[in-house]
Amino acid sequence: MNVADAVVLSIVIAICTLIVRGMLRGTIRTCDEGSCGGNCGSCGHACSAPRLRLNKAQLEQLKALDEKGHVA
Repeated sequence: MNVADAVVLSIVIAICTLIVRGMLRGTIRTCDEGSCGGNCGSCGHACSAPRLRLNKAQLEQLKALDEKGHVA
């Protein structure tokens, strides 16, 4: 093992150690509020995904498409 390999390996181990230490202390959150790609039920808050707001015309189009899907 040469010196460059040892340096890279020690840096990777140090970074992994800091991440694990931060997770154990609670300073690194495993489920952030900005993205709910995972299971946000364990975070204690609702997912912050924006809700869609449709106007009347869009709601009518959605209803028509929904009815079309049930007929087929």
